[in-house]
Amino acid sequence: MKEKNNTRKKTIGYGHVISFVGTEPDYVTRRDGRTLPSIGKVKTHRLCPYLDTINRHVLDFDFEKLCSVSLSRINVYACLVCGKYFQGRGMNTHAYTHSVAESHHVFLNLLTLKFYCLPDNYEIVDSSLDDIKYVLNPTFTSDHIRQLDSSNKLSRAIDGTLYLPGIVGLNNIKANDYCNVVLQALCHVTPLRDFFLREINYARVKRPPGDSSFLLVQRFGELMRKLWNPRNFKAHVSPHEMLQAVVLWSKKKFQFTEQDLFGK
Repeated sequence: MKEKNNTRKKTIGYGHVISFVGTEPDYVTRRDGRTLPSIGKVKTHRLCPYLDTINRHVLDFDFEKLCSVSLSRINVYACLVCGKYFQGRGMNTHAYTHSVAESHHVFLNLLTLKFYCLPDNYEIVDSSLDDIKYVLNPTFTSDHIRQLDSSNKLSRAIDGTLYLPGIVGLNNIKANDYCNVVLQALCHVTPLRDFFLREINYARVKRPPGDSSFLLVQRFGELMRKLWNPRNFKAHVSPHEMLQAVVLWSKKKFQFTEQDLFGK
């Protein structure tokens, strides 16, 4: 008796054909005959041939997480070869197009902290990437926090520069040096520091709809953890996202492009 083949095909835009079993897509066949996994079903690979193309020197997660092409904040990925941000992962998205045009293949989802290889679209699972994940989202245990004030251990940035966690420079974007002084001072108020180094302390706080002040809390916590990060790639931090939150929450009363707030 001949076995029944329940594989079905569906033609979508641009001449692509999706082959699937049941209702879950399995792979996409392009016009050139190349078969790629669809977004609906992503394979996981522990060995990726492109990991040696990652350039940690250009990675900077201190800026707004938005696509460099569409300026969208939804579903943004960082290219780990050039450091730029792109939206999407599926076919015809900006990240996909970038991977094909520039032969840059390793991407990091800035929200889920998962790594992917494009355009083949498989998830990469490799412990050698944990340092990148930690730079994007530093975490601290209670024991680590208790030892901060008594530790004088220096850390080494990726360029060889030595720095003391908590005593690192804040970039002067334009005219935000007055803000940097305040932020540096707040980051050394011990009870405040200890609270914000544990994201769990405020990540699940219930807030009323439309409460924009929580973004300020989030960004300050992120900046605090980056300033005290002992495994940073560089010996300085940009307060860009924190300052953007201040501008938004204050309805542009406080800017980082000018300092004369009351002289007008």
